Amino acid sequence: MERNTVLLRETEAFMRGELDNVTVSQNSIVLDLVQGSYVPYGCYTSAPISMPVFDALRVSWNAASPRGTAVEAQARVLVDGNWTPWVGFGKWSPYLHRESPTYQERGPVQRWPAHLQLDSKYATQAQLRIYLYSKDEKATPAVTLLGVSTHVVDVIPARGRPVNARLHLMPYAAARRTPALRPWMDLANCLASLTNRWGADLLPEEFAQVLRDWRAPDACDPRNLSFAAAAAAQWGFPAWVAYGDLALLRAEARAGCGAVVGLQSSPEQIAAGAPERHFAAVRGFASIDGSPKVLLCDPWASGNDFDCETDMPLDDFMVAWDNLALLMRQRKNNTSPLGRTRCSVWLRPVGTDAPGVYHMYINGEEHLLADDFCARGGVLAYSLPDAQPHATTAHRQFTYVEPAQGGILLERGDTPRKYTVYAIDSAGGMLVGDVTV
Repeated sequence: MERNTVLLRETEAFMRGELDNVTVSQNSIVLDLVQGSYVPYGCYTSAPISMPVFDALRVSWNAASPRGTAVEAQARVLVDGNWTPWVGFGKWSPYLHRESPTYQERGPVQRWPAHLQLDSKYATQAQLRIYLYSKDEKATPAVTLLGVSTHVVDVIPARGRPVNARLHLMPYAAARRTPALRPWMDLANCLASLTNRWGADLLPEEFAQVLRDWRAPDACDPRNLSFAAAAAAQWGFPAWVAYGDLALLRAEARAGCGAVVGLQSSPEQIAAGAPERHFAAVRGFASIDGSPKVLLCDPWASGNDFDCETDMPLDDFMVAWDNLALLMRQRKNNTSPLGRTRCSVWLRPVGTDAPGVYHMYINGEEHLLADDFCARGGVLAYSLPDAQPHATTAHRQFTYVEPAQGGILLERGDTPRKYTVYAIDSAGGMLVGDVTV
């Protein structure tokens, strides 16, 4: 199959496009700096990209977006020698209640929340555009990757050279994560499975907050793979969405990289509460009892983390898979995260006015949690030491609670217990601290 995925990254690739109020600095697209202040908006437009004949397109981006800034990716395609209008995929930033666009049909182009589909027509070229916005003259977004992948038509999918490879991914069950984020938690679990094998030790809830699509509930999938790729990049892991075939997944496994895939749920999984389509992480391929199998970390396979390590007959997998994958690479040692960080806090008792309530303190200053912290999308939880150590923090047993009088209510036991408290806001920023009660 001809190459159907193109990634633009680093200075040389970006400089082939048009720069309007933006520049390329340190392998990133940033807003122009004029007299010490960043301009409020700018635009980068790629050169036209020739592709094998296709009928669907997905866009990926990785960008640092500080508070007060945002990016917006757009695309258009060449159909019958004419360019279609530009199609946008929503403004994105960890600090926005980011929304993908609703379904819209214009001529042969159907814009779904996360992809572009052609109806009765085919395209031969694509062009990408990304806008950078800033309300803060001292801050700019920084785009580090802009990618496009197309669904090629009239090509027999390649199966690739068979491979026996087992990747040590981290399994996480959807049932053990916070119920408030359940509709898209399987996708967040899969991102954590891929990153934590490289020692990131992230919680799925951190990813879930940054990939969350705040679009009003509709008939479309609430999980947005483009937002998920952008979320992974916030912690320094380059990620993008690609249409692919079995050859692609086998090549990724051979290279030591996992992938996130969407699968049609089995009747048993649907009966257990799984959506009709759910996400799993591919952790390799193997021949088991003489039968080729795909090895998965499937968040819906069980209520226990390590029982989510499953295998699936290859033929069944090819029927269930939608030929779409999120691919990821390990972050470089000298690459810092694009914005998501954790902050350590002290936990101190309020006193007799609020028995059992503990407030957070950052650098000696009290940090109160709003009463509607969870109602506005935040996650508040605590964990206690388990009987055995865990491979990652996310394998610990969490209890999810609501704020109490600006802090968290921690019960005193018969003997002193060490609580670890986690407060994750809707931008993915986490406050974490320990206290013995």
